[in-house]
Amino acid sequence: KESLYPWEGKDFLGPDGRWMMNIWQGLFPFENLAEDGYHGISPVKAFPANSYGVFSTVGNVWEWTSDPFPGRPDEEEKWILKGGSFLDSATGDFNHKATVVTRMGNTADSGSYNTGFRCASGKGGGGRKRPPDQKMLEKLAEEGGIEAVQEYLKSTGSNAQVFTPSELQKKRDKLKESMEEL
Repeated sequence: KESLYPWEGKDFLGPDGRWMMNIWQGLFPFENLAEDGYHGISPVKAFPANSYGVFSTVGNVWEWTSDPFPGRPDEEEKWILKGGSFLDSATGDFNHKATVVTRMGNTADSGSYNTGFRCASGKGGGGRKRPPDQKMLEKLAEEGGIEAVQEYLKSTGSNAQVFTPSELQKKRDKLKESMEEL
């Protein structure tokens, strides 16, 4: 799909000229006309879901991801935020242009009223699975190590990975090296 918006259009207004995302309308930062119905954060289901059944993929709040944001090696580590927020614009005249491809980086210790994260499970909107019992996972780790936890997760159909702190550090170092090569 080659759309900037979840409703598969090139126009920031959705079908029938209706607002389909929560962004700033008006003279920033002095007046938000709230034509979309919201002055700040809107409820997640305030606008229709995209074709995958996911709500609020554009506007409302910047969505934290687990993806590292490319930067210079001497910079503090940053993570990708996507989608824009209620403080962003339809055209990019101020702040960011809110689209499904809009990205920015921020440090993990940053926080503001216009950032959030998405809780999701399953594949392609599939059925929900109960999360593993934390006490049971701790017992598995004590008795059989990380291998036992990985084997249990694999047996439940989970593709989650478990790393020791040293393995995780190696992955981070390798990622930093590959980013430096860019």
